[in-house]
Amino acid sequence: MEAYIQTKSAKADGTFDSYLTIRVPARETTTPWKGRTLTGYGRALPTPYMVKWRRHWYRVKCICFGNSNTLYIGKTYDQCLTVFDIVR
Repeated sequence: MEAYIQTKSAKADGTFDSYLTIRVPARETTTPWKGRTLTGYGRALPTPYMVKWRRHWYRVKCICFGNSNTLYIGKTYDQCLTVFDIVR
């Protein structure tokens, strides 16, 4: 499996600039129970995917507040890298 990650930088007005799109290895694991919600909506929902970034494996998290979602790795969405595709 492979994932595509976009690096970014925050501007002073709160928007982001995208810089690079990088292909990294990915793997599928069991989804942890910690962080799940009953409704399926929230800020840091765990997914069954992990990506390898700079010699470490990171859990891909999801922000979902409607019919669309955003996948990312990192502690918060403001300090993270966006995962925009995971392919087998």
